[in-house]
Amino acid sequence: MNTPTNPSESTPPLQACLSQWLDKQTRHLSADYRQYLQDELQKIVSYQAVIGVMGKSGTGKSSLCNALFGQEETAVSDVTGGTRYPQEINLAYQSGRGISLIDMPGVGESLQRHEAYREQYQALLPKLDLILWLIKADDRALSLDQQCYQELLEPHLANHSIPVLFVISQADKIEPSREWDEQGHHPGPLQQKNLALKQRVITESFNIPASRISMIAAAENYGLPELVESIVRVLPHERKWGVVREARPEQISNTTWQLCLACLWQLLRSRLGDLARKGKAVMTDKLSTLWGR
Repeated sequence: MNTPTNPSESTPPLQACLSQWLDKQTRHLSADYRQYLQDELQKIVSYQAVIGVMGKSGTGKSSLCNALFGQEETAVSDVTGGTRYPQEINLAYQSGRGISLIDMPGVGESLQRHEAYREQYQALLPKLDLILWLIKADDRALSLDQQCYQELLEPHLANHSIPVLFVISQADKIEPSREWDEQGHHPGPLQQKNLALKQRVITESFNIPASRISMIAAAENYGLPELVESIVRVLPHERKWGVVREARPEQISNTTWQLCLACLWQLLRSRLGDLARKGKAVMTDKLSTLWGR
């Protein structure tokens, strides 16, 4: 099967690129079937994904949104918590609804705000397709994160299948911070060792597999393509394209692109099968009616 190249490496926009690819794959079908699949392609590529970005204040939630999707509207504060209320960023795409990012206020900022934040989280959780929970690489106090995770997420996740990815943010700040490779934009040997240790601690503290933990440094553009790949892997098939469509091209690896294409083809084949079964049912009804006469 011929596959289109990643749009980050080619001129055609995403929709045109995928339409050309689909035409090549469906030449043997009738014009009606091809048009049907083109319409379904448009629907799939236009689906909205809703992602909640959570974690304590100062973990870099807004900075991550900016780094992944190029949205500079999200306020970032270095002194106090920059997000007091949930900020929804809608990245519109043609006639679709785009992708919606919910930048949640930081938990643990103050006892006075904690209860209000709890209500906001609980109201928004049912709307999410994915949750990113950020923890600073150099933050050793995980008790508040554990408490909020257990109180806010676990009761809801027991009844709803929402994937959660943990993100170790600001990896460049983990000790020894002076070891960070400024030119290569990656951690030094001792930092790598401490990041691996941090990953094990989070795995044990939250009882999650290591595959659900990513390490990033948004300011250094470190680990972002790998995070996007992890996001795409856990999202429902219909929601994957919302992320690929809106993320910065440099954050889309070839692996992520090929994964999305495989899921797209699977969805389209399923749609075509549904159409064929529907057509067969209609024909059966017509034959039954004729036979009844």
